[in-house]
Amino acid sequence: MNFIFKAFRNTGEVINSTIAAANQQEAVKLIKQQNLQLISITVANQSITRHIFQKKQQSAVVTNNVLLFFFEKLYKMLSASITLSEAISIINKRTGSSAEKFLTNKLLQDISGGQSFSNAIKSLNIKMDSSIYSIILVGESSGNLATVLGDVVDLLKSKNELRKKMISSLAYPSFMVAFTVVVMLLFVFVLMPKMENFIKELGGSLPPMAQLLKLISKWFTYLLLPAIGCIIAAFITIPKIRQTKVGRYKTDQLILKMAPFSTTIPLFMKTNLSKLMTTLLSNGVNTSEALKLAQTSISNEILLERFIHAKTDILDGCSICTSFEKYNVIDGEQCDLLAIGEKIGDLSSSFKDIHKMYSEKLQSTLKKLTVSVSTGAMMFAFALVGLLALGMVQSIMGATNAVT
Repeated sequence: MNFIFKAFRNTGEVINSTIAAANQQEAVKLIKQQNLQLISITVANQSITRHIFQKKQQSAVVTNNVLLFFFEKLYKMLSASITLSEAISIINKRTGSSAEKFLTNKLLQDISGGQSFSNAIKSLNIKMDSSIYSIILVGESSGNLATVLGDVVDLLKSKNELRKKMISSLAYPSFMVAFTVVVMLLFVFVLMPKMENFIKELGGSLPPMAQLLKLISKWFTYLLLPAIGCIIAAFITIPKIRQTKVGRYKTDQLILKMAPFSTTIPLFMKTNLSKLMTTLLSNGVNTSEALKLAQTSISNEILLERFIHAKTDILDGCSICTSFEKYNVIDGEQCDLLAIGEKIGDLSSSFKDIHKMYSEKLQSTLKKLTVSVSTGAMMFAFALVGLLALGMVQSIMGATNAVT
């Protein structure tokens, strides 16, 4: 590959030149051997058209599904003894997805520039579970990249399945509520005014249930715009607040006090943590290093603070079981398994059993939550239908009585 570079000579003169090298890292070394102080370096054959194409690719959204498909293909190829660069090149040539094309192009560019695969993944600057980077780093360091990519695929699949289950469980109740609200608004704002004028012309009055619906719709109208304004303001201000350390801490603290997040978020953390610890320990990472890497998987500041306190105690000589239970990193029942693992020297198996228990508990909790939400939504929809039906019946009867 040819590289264009700008550098200082010892005399202070600035030069622009080219150099041939296998990758960017080697090019930098060759430049330094010439006693030059490097200012900048770029690939020589990178045209303006290619630069614009890359900018367009950066707009492609790399979702969890894109990552899953990519890692699944890469896992199969590496398991078949295909080299990493060759496997990514094959995926790049065969894919028709703009997002996956951007992903593979960026990885190939970074790897050819001398970066490791784990650092190339980290520098993608896309929304991705931080534990994925930790798992890949361990696999690359231990020479078991193909094996750990199987764990990454399992992790992404489990998250996708949970998301699909929640969406499918809440889709029908959400549709019913939205449809009922639309029908009620049409009745109140379109049909009822005509019926009310007709009844008044005949000397009658609007029935009580119809008047109640009118009052509800009136308050709904008054509160709708302020509610939309508050939601928009929240979407704008909360991300800005969370950019500061204090703001992030306070919002995370508030979230953990709200139902159902107070239950589900710690449970998600414990499930992911036990899975990551299983993967790290089973790939030969020592306990202290595994704890440092596992720390990156915790996004909530309050839960992270607890974990850091527990990790500090463990590094100071306390048992994992005692420290995790003390700071509520792992529940007491699961800590008993850790105590056994510590005693027999097999923490990996203990964390594997703990992950299985938490996975089942998480699925059960989410199932109960979706059932509760969907039941509440359906009851709300039926209540609105009942009010609407009574309002219509009483309005028709009122109009009939006014005529007679």
